[in-house]
Amino acid sequence: MRTIVARNVSEAFYIGLQALDAGGRVVQTRGGNVAEFDTPTCTVYKVPTERVLFYPERDANPYFHLMESLWMLAGRNDVEWISQFNGRMNTYSDDGVTFHGAYGHRWREWFGKDQLKQAITRLTTYANDRRTVITMWDANTDLVEGNDGKDYPCNTQIYFQARDDVLDMTVCNRSNDMIWGAYGANAVHMSVLQEYMAARCGMNVGRYYQFSNNLHAYVDVLEKMSGILGTPDYDPYACINTDGSHYIPPPIVTDPDGFDEELEQWFENPDLKFMNTWLNDVASPMLYSWQHHKKQEKVEAVLEAALIKDEAWSQACVEWLGRRYDK
Repeated sequence: MRTIVARNVSEAFYIGLQALDAGGRVVQTRGGNVAEFDTPTCTVYKVPTERVLFYPERDANPYFHLMESLWMLAGRNDVEWISQFNGRMNTYSDDGVTFHGAYGHRWREWFGKDQLKQAITRLTTYANDRRTVITMWDANTDLVEGNDGKDYPCNTQIYFQARDDVLDMTVCNRSNDMIWGAYGANAVHMSVLQEYMAARCGMNVGRYYQFSNNLHAYVDVLEKMSGILGTPDYDPYACINTDGSHYIPPPIVTDPDGFDEELEQWFENPDLKFMNTWLNDVASPMLYSWQHHKKQEKVEAVLEAALIKDEAWSQACVEWLGRRYDK
């Protein structure tokens, strides 16, 4: 098995691309030719909260990545809300209304219980527990004959392990697109989940292990990344302060007991003032920036993005907008 150890997602992205370009094998799939590793791959994130990807060649959509993470935490599976950030999302829905494999819905609703709530109870009740498993794969509806459905979970199980008040997380993935999934959307979705779970348990965020049974990239997309050399020109996580410390993003959860209710309220009215101030300081201005962007209000979109009180997300949004407005 191949192991990629990285401080954060930007470093993992660079290491992974170089390794796949050098040692991947090309196979034909129903979606086109892909380069894949010939063994499963485990990516180890030492600082998973450094989750924002800055490479302009990748052009990751920061709005979509973070908003989808909140949509997941809320347990939603509706097409309408999340599709405003990515118009292609509705092509993955079988009925145009909901998603069959929506992770958040499977965490909180699908199996008739809130798995996150149960996991928090186990982690805070049983010392050194080894049974805290969250599943997204349902054999009754996913392991079926035929291949007609559009949306089956790629991430299938999540294991949590708490030791010495540090919460580690392992995510198992059956098929992982390196560029769009593993080192793009998944790095945000799952690290946000890990941070949420750690806060709800009163623990610190530990390491995030991403086990990818098949880690791959489509050849044509991989070729477009060939110009990536080292770290991006600007990356706040790479800026070391005079005391040797790195930039630390503000915590998502500051009122653990009230977060779920406030997140639900945020979807209804992002103008409210929340005890979990990250919703006001990061999520709301990012949402407003996106709304200005969709109305083609370019100046307002950039000004709102600059108000995001997380240097990493703010810079990512400003750069992403700039790549569109400078054309």
